[in-house]
Amino acid sequence: MTSLRPILASAWMGIQHDIAWTTPALSVSLRAVAPFASAMTVSIIYWFGTTNGAGLFVPAGLAFVLIGSTLYAHVASYAWVPTVAIAEGKNLSVFPHIYITSRSTAFYTAGRLLSAFVISAITSLAALAVAYYVLGSFFGTQIPIVVNPWSALLLAAALVVNIPGALGLGYLLGAYSLYASKFEWSLPGYVAGLLMVFSGALFPTTILPWPISVAAYYLPFTQFITAARGALLPSSSTGYASAMGLCLAGGVCLLALGLFVYFAAEKKARKDGVIDRRLA
Repeated sequence: MTSLRPILASAWMGIQHDIAWTTPALSVSLRAVAPFASAMTVSIIYWFGTTNGAGLFVPAGLAFVLIGSTLYAHVASYAWVPTVAIAEGKNLSVFPHIYITSRSTAFYTAGRLLSAFVISAITSLAALAVAYYVLGSFFGTQIPIVVNPWSALLLAAALVVNIPGALGLGYLLGAYSLYASKFEWSLPGYVAGLLMVFSGALFPTTILPWPISVAAYYLPFTQFITAARGALLPSSSTGYASAMGLCLAGGVCLLALGLFVYFAAEKKARKDGVIDRRLA
């Protein structure tokens, strides 16, 4: 409970920081625009390529890229938060107030990332729902996505299982921002771009060259998107359990690595006085 309290306090501060600048409903609606635009763009490109090229438009393929692009936007939305939160903390002199113990910044980073994770999950799922109905009407087809209480429960479970991986990625990115003062604003964008290629968001990882395809397959974010497709697509339901197991195992490993790197960076930053230094 002692460790949970600062995490919850930081998460609440993150929610206040991210959505309390206006009414919560308006803030969440505005944040849903980006994942909705991502889903629409990728889906229209898929439709155009399959109807005007050598391929054939398949609604199941549209559902594949629709789910992948929306959930990739979810990952990309929270990936940048730890680096920016730490950069803001140093630049605005927040860290000297929270740096009470040698692990205070870890709680702060976890709380900020969890708040961003929850917000991006809500906005991405809202964008997926709106895009589902808009694209179905626009293309005049039934997108084969299963929407019922059971599929919603399976999708919610996949989101929860992805939390360790999200924290691990956050700590890895935060470790850089904790000590460095250059490129911390753009680094998450680079990582998000790589994840778009290696997470199976838009195409199966099997088309990547070996051994990159093997490494990409075992990323927890790849398995998270696979599990989400298993929950929402009838043709992919058989792989749900294995994807959940791999997502959890990979997420725990990534979290352990992230904590190790973060604590090492924090120790060096504390030794060199970087945390207490105001950076422009």
